[in-house]
Amino acid sequence: MNRLLAFTFILGLASGVVACGDDFLTTIPTDRISDATFWQTEQDFEFAVNSAYNQVIALDQMYIDGATDLAYSQQYWMRNSPYAEGEHDALTGWHSGIWARIYAGLAKANEVLAQLEGTEVDLDPTFRDEIEGQARFLRGYYYHELLWLFGGVPLLTEVPTPEEAREASRATRSEVHAQVMADLQAAAGLLPTSWPGSEYGRATRGAALGYMARAALYEASYQKYAEGNTTEADRLFGIARDAAQSVMDLGVYSLHPDFREMFTNAGEGNSGVIFDYQIVSGQNGWWAWVGFAPSSMGGNADLTPTRALVDKFYMDNGLPIDDPASGYDPSPPVITYDAGGNPTVVSLGMYANRDPRLYGTVLFPGASFNGTIYNTFPDSPTADRLDQGNFFNTHTGFMGLKYVDPVDQSNPWQSGLNMIKLRYADILLMYAEAKVELGEIDGSASAAFNEVRARPSVNMPAIDFSAMSAQERMDLIQNERAVEFAWEGLRLADIRRWRIAETVMPGDVFGIDYDDGSGNIVTVSAALNTPRLFTAPRDYLWPIPASELDLTDFQQNPGY
Repeated sequence: MNRLLAFTFILGLASGVVACGDDFLTTIPTDRISDATFWQTEQDFEFAVNSAYNQVIALDQMYIDGATDLAYSQQYWMRNSPYAEGEHDALTGWHSGIWARIYAGLAKANEVLAQLEGTEVDLDPTFRDEIEGQARFLRGYYYHELLWLFGGVPLLTEVPTPEEAREASRATRSEVHAQVMADLQAAAGLLPTSWPGSEYGRATRGAALGYMARAALYEASYQKYAEGNTTEADRLFGIARDAAQSVMDLGVYSLHPDFREMFTNAGEGNSGVIFDYQIVSGQNGWWAWVGFAPSSMGGNADLTPTRALVDKFYMDNGLPIDDPASGYDPSPPVITYDAGGNPTVVSLGMYANRDPRLYGTVLFPGASFNGTIYNTFPDSPTADRLDQGNFFNTHTGFMGLKYVDPVDQSNPWQSGLNMIKLRYADILLMYAEAKVELGEIDGSASAAFNEVRARPSVNMPAIDFSAMSAQERMDLIQNERAVEFAWEGLRLADIRRWRIAETVMPGDVFGIDYDDGSGNIVTVSAALNTPRLFTAPRDYLWPIPASELDLTDFQQNPGY
């Protein structure tokens, strides 16, 4: 997939070509590639569709979780901070950049489709289907992202002129959703089930079907919890269920046995990944280590997990920590040091015997990482000690582990770790959720849910939905998605579509517990940028960027 990443550079080189000879004055313009000189070969179409992948939301997805209850940034200038605090508006830059980037991707996908339709180049039929399938997938993907972030948006299925763009109006939510589903369904019929190894990273039939399930599930939840339209919700839940089942029936995906390894270089491209954004160190490498590793190892603590996230991890016997029968020990860990400064973990206390996914998601006091014992207690002899006067140290006492791989420590700004956009665990949990929402409490819903829990590295107790009330089922599904997908960019969409953001977002942010030396247990409160605010219903959508309102007569989202 390196060719995808290199397209921008190739395009620039091609536009700079000047012919030699007598026709010097009629050479190709150096500032663009014209339709007369491009779109002439299969390689041209391949380069163009490669370029359309570049705008996929990837490096922003961890920061999107930073606008939820699961993560926190003490760096008030961090892109997610105004959104977590409810202080964003139409002029805030982050969402404006995401809007512009997505529409750039849409323009590229639309251009590929337009050129395919009008081309006179003799393209191999299979190749043509694959190009069209990728472009249709990307257009469906981009409009899906716009829909859950902004609501109804301008619906452009052709490349507009500047005048047409200025005259564009916002389509309704249902119109955008219909386009998403039409594009993804078409893509599923055109794309292969898998690609040769050298083409890994391109959209597949499973990716198209998986995003159909996600788009239908998101809209179904919106219809049920925001609009109260249970008839439409049930129709959409049925589509989500069937699309997820179609992915399962492909028989090409399976859960990676090692939860932690999925987010390291060793686990890249495993059988549980359905679609991921391609990253190559040295080309478009990213700051995984600098942004998220512990301070003592050169990290800047861009985002840190919250106590709200940590407390969602059940005990390994399957009971939540607030259940009196769970066996939860509320005491902080005990860490001692000998005369040589060597640590010993006497007890993990509150972090002992928890859902094993905790140990692959959150770094907490007493955890072993990169050859040392992590310790953020205020009396820690390490550079990780809690210091809320330091913007580049954790203010919750926790650090995230997903995408933090010691392999990247020697090249901290250039991680080549791909960003996972869709994985098989999501298919299984979406299937279970759709079935539960439809009231189809049969063995298949529990089986899909339990498959996620049964991985060797997780091994959480199986559940039986039929033995639960409707509210208990949904509470369990919501909690499971939080602990399975924390820091993968899905939480904001989840708390929006379930309409629970106004409950889980407002208030202070808490972190670790520690003994202050006199036997008193102190719970850390993150001192900066709190308490958080969430204004409903306004904050269930981001505002349309002011720059767009200046050029058009768009109606702004309510409340901004």
